[in-house]
Amino acid sequence: MNQAEINKTIHTFFSAMNLDTKEISLIHDNDFNHLVVSLRISGSLEESLYEISTLIHRDIARILSEFLKKQHHYHKDIVVDINNQQIKAINHIKSMAEIVVERVLFFDKTYEFGYLNAYERMLIHSYLKNTKGIETESTGEGRERRLSIKKHS
Repeated sequence: MNQAEINKTIHTFFSAMNLDTKEISLIHDNDFNHLVVSLRISGSLEESLYEISTLIHRDIARILSEFLKKQHHYHKDIVVDINNQQIKAINHIKSMAEIVVERVLFFDKTYEFGYLNAYERMLIHSYLKNTKGIETESTGEGRERRLSIKKHS
């Protein structure tokens, strides 16, 4: 995998979509083992994308991921971030998980999160999977599904 070729491919990909990008940067997030493609866009397109951001992010990420797999055999998950919204959300999840881990270890008591969507639960599971002394567990179904963090026995 040649990083320069991947970078060029990503720039070409977004140019072909006629997105008015001010900046495209690539961030390798080793905590979650994925690549964050961070876009800075402007104008009315920004407002439009913000309204449908979740669909746009996931669809573009899936298309870009398949494209990179075929072109460069690149097999990491892709997160498309527009104007730092995804990075802020991911960093918030990391901070929340770190605070809960400290709480669980200090009070020696299991902590159960309120409702989290599947993506948020996956991020916390992934982020904490190698943390010594704790374990994560999801239980329940649908809107009643809850993530618990407890001290490893």
